[in-house]
Amino acid sequence: MEVLTWIHGNLSSGAMDTVMKCISCSGDYAAVWVGISAVLLICRPTRKIGAVMAAAVLLGLVLNDLMIKPLIERPRPFIEDPSLLLVIDPPDGYSFASGHTSRAFAAAFALFIYNRKWGAVLLAYAALMGFSRVYLMVHYPSDVIAGALIGIICAVTACKIVEYIKKKYGCPGTDAGE
Repeated sequence: MEVLTWIHGNLSSGAMDTVMKCISCSGDYAAVWVGISAVLLICRPTRKIGAVMAAAVLLGLVLNDLMIKPLIERPRPFIEDPSLLLVIDPPDGYSFASGHTSRAFAAAFALFIYNRKWGAVLLAYAALMGFSRVYLMVHYPSDVIAGALIGIICAVTACKIVEYIKKKYGCPGTDAGE
């Protein structure tokens, strides 16, 4: 709670609120990650990357949002401490682990596996998205760290699944990264 109080007292500003809301909002419903995955899936040279990214995001959604959150049932920071002022509408659901962060890291790390340069750009964005969730007082730092780890695990798992399917069944047009 000390980190949230420090952020609230030292970093909060109108301009920062706007930037953090925009970054966080881009992760709503995994829209940005689905969009990037779709573009990669359309283009033949990047089809495998798009498949891995989409699979990683889907795994992150299932593992984190449908399994871990209901199991842990951790209340969000603003529920535990009503003095924390929200600049966004209060989200539903539980806090642990951050779904925005898990999906962001799932997508970013999936890209990083195949393309270090663009993957690093998305990883930086994923980290910023995680920070935005803490800044906006809807997650604890540990929620974001756990979300990042879950996302990375989902990306590696998705990569292995797609590689297995490609090897076993052969999928023409998925040569990216080879």
